[in-house]
Amino acid sequence: MPHFLFAIVLSSLIVVYSRRKKSLTWDGASAAYLLGMVTFSSSLSVFTVVLLTFFLTSSKLTKFKADRKRVLEAEYEASSERNWVQVLCNGLAGGIAVTLFQIMCEQSQYTCFSQARWGTVLLWAYIGHYGCCAGDTWASELGILNKELPILVTTLRKVPAGTNGGVSGLGLAASFAGGTVVGLSAAITLFFEQACHGFAWEIVLLGSLAGVGGSMIDSFLGATVQESLYSEDRKIIVPKRVPGENIKVICGSAILDNHQVNFLASFITTAICALAAYFLYPTA
Repeated sequence: MPHFLFAIVLSSLIVVYSRRKKSLTWDGASAAYLLGMVTFSSSLSVFTVVLLTFFLTSSKLTKFKADRKRVLEAEYEASSERNWVQVLCNGLAGGIAVTLFQIMCEQSQYTCFSQARWGTVLLWAYIGHYGCCAGDTWASELGILNKELPILVTTLRKVPAGTNGGVSGLGLAASFAGGTVVGLSAAITLFFEQACHGFAWEIVLLGSLAGVGGSMIDSFLGATVQESLYSEDRKIIVPKRVPGENIKVICGSAILDNHQVNFLASFITTAICALAAYFLYPTA
């Protein structure tokens, strides 16, 4: 019961904070509340700390250099206030992982997560998921501010800022930093919460690799199965064609939209991290 009450209070605070800062729409805040209830009700604090680390840092970065982003992105105002679809894309796989952990591991006789193979697998999946989401968000929010034009991940040619699949030095550094922050927050929490494991440097590395790897998977998908449109009139990437406006396709095919790309990239990264733990720790 104490964990349930804690989840109610903290999830409610997130709704109030996100609405006050205008980082989530009302439906986005509702989805975040449900995700928070699932996550914060776990008896293991690492799940709470990782989600809060991702949410708070990403919310701050979305508003960072807002005036500059408005010039570079036609849909900045809409994307800066995230809706329920975006919340699910950045939280569903993590929510599934923490739910399975509670069902399969929290009632076991083990005193340390690393003593149970599935405990390790699900924790790696969870941290990998949010490492990927943080890496992609940090890269998107900071990479667009790079002074030089990004290069398309599939052709290595320069493309306009904001192009799906475009990568830059600043963006890659940001994705590494975002994933590392998530991994570090998890490792520090586990060190104090479950000292039997010691300081899990491999968790920090996991976050870093998930941040960069997940961001690159997202970029590859964005460059191939998501269409990027450029307005020759406004000199800006636009979300859709406008009658009478000179629009050209920079790259990609109109198969998936941005939400679907983010969702797919996070699930691929989560699955890779889970499989890595499964094969690296066969006797955990």
